Amino acid sequence: MPRMEIRQNLQLSQKQKLVLTQRIQQSLEMLQLPSLELKRLIRQELEENPLLETEEPEERTEEAPEAAEEAEEETEREDQDEEDPLDILKQIEENEGYSPSRSGYGKGEEEWTPEPVREPTLADHLMAQIYNRMPPPELERAAVYVVYSLDRHGLLSPDEEELLAGWDGSPELLWQAVDLVRELDPPGVGRTDAREALLVQLRQQGYAEDSMEYALVDRHFRDLIEKKIPSIARAEGTSPHRVQEAVENVSHLNPWPGSDFAGSSNSVVIPDLTIRKIDGELRVFLNDSRFPSLRISSRNRRILESPSAPDKEKEYVKKKFKRASWFIKAIAQRQETMLKIGGFLADYQEPFFEHGIEALKPLTLQQVADALDYNQSTISRAINGKYLQSPRGIHELRFFFSRGLSGGSGQMSTRTVKDELRKLIDSEDKSSPYSDSQLAEILQRREIDVKRRTIANYRSDLGIESARKRKRY
Repeated sequence: MPRMEIRQNLQLSQKQKLVLTQRIQQSLEMLQLPSLELKRLIRQELEENPLLETEEPEERTEEAPEAAEEAEEETEREDQDEEDPLDILKQIEENEGYSPSRSGYGKGEEEWTPEPVREPTLADHLMAQIYNRMPPPELERAAVYVVYSLDRHGLLSPDEEELLAGWDGSPELLWQAVDLVRELDPPGVGRTDAREALLVQLRQQGYAEDSMEYALVDRHFRDLIEKKIPSIARAEGTSPHRVQEAVENVSHLNPWPGSDFAGSSNSVVIPDLTIRKIDGELRVFLNDSRFPSLRISSRNRRILESPSAPDKEKEYVKKKFKRASWFIKAIAQRQETMLKIGGFLADYQEPFFEHGIEALKPLTLQQVADALDYNQSTISRAINGKYLQSPRGIHELRFFFSRGLSGGSGQMSTRTVKDELRKLIDSEDKSSPYSDSQLAEILQRREIDVKRRTIANYRSDLGIESARKRKRY
């Protein structure tokens, strides 16, 4: 039997490999940034890099041609010292070479940008009411403890034992504080659950305890959530129509009293691209006028690289010079990619811009990637969180990407099918709403090939309830 041996040896081999360095990753992240985030990034880079500065439009003509050529030659020489991450990125994307201009992009205007305003929180709202009541200091301190024990819905979800565990005063004072908070606006705040919050609101609006609305919440809360109207009607000895009326009245109340103070993202939607119809032709524009025009600061570089400067400072300047050069090129690459995608959408989705959602064509990321000679992941990053303004309004770029279904004269966008589905449900007889199977049959008669399960998924995406829950009595 042959003997097996384990040996160790060293071998050298050469192979080509594309590596995502930190700089390439930063380029991809920059491509993914929405306009507002990009503006913040530019502002931060201008503060941190003395070799980067803004350029006014009139300054470009005043700069001596020799100085401009020298700066450009220096940029090229520095870029040759280390591999340009954008070139590697283009290899990864299997794209042709691209040489952005040195001065970059934009008009250099400093436009006003809406800044998010901080809205008052639930705690702010409650504490203002407590201070206005001017309770004794001990009770005020206990009320502050209760306010900051509320959950994001404005409910006091901790049980008594848990609430007392974090309180270092007397239990009687704590319960006084709980009663105080429950007297505040919004109605129902400080209650232990949604059911109690709704009962408080019903009493405040004048509903008696023997009313159908009160009975729904007090005795049939679980069935109310499931909208089991016939079951509730049998239990209460009344008609389903009367129960339906009571359900409608209760639906106007808020089971989560703190939700109005949950705050929003306060995000300001500023389109990255604009499509306008000029002389009968759709044209795409990059909405970059809010960005300053950037350039390498030759003045600061010469000052910092003076013969008397220490080697350490020269090395610092070299590093900042490379970063500034890369930063300008990365932004130019991002802007050109956005323009190419916008141009493709203007051509491909022209029927939508002319006629509306019914004419939206199915489109995949791979189709755009193939047409523009990019990688699919690059297209995905480029459209992430970006918006386009057109004669049809403002839409997220992802709105224009959807799978296709066979229908009518050819492929139909799933967004168009969902729009048809919503119209059908809006126009149905509410006393006898369409089931998913019936909706599928109606769409199939309109030559839209869609299955019942697909209808259920689309209905869920649109936030539309099932036929049983949509039924009105």
